[in-house]
Amino acid sequence: MLLSCQKHLFALDPNVHYLNCGAYSPSLNRSVEKGIEGLQRKAQTPYTFRPADHFDTADRIRGLSPA
Repeated sequence: MLLSCQKHLFALDPNVHYLNCGAYSPSLNRSVEKGIEGLQRKAQTPYTFRPADHFDTADRIRGLSPA
């Protein structure tokens, strides 16, 4: 199965061909957006986090992926 170009999902220079899949692989634009949202929530309203939030979010995300 041949993948179509997915470059539009990343914030990479269109003239760069970046193939590193190790520790410095590019992040999906959506992942960056969600990461920024999480950082803003932590910075602006840290008092809204409950102890269970540390696990609930990760468990919810894990549940989205097929086993």
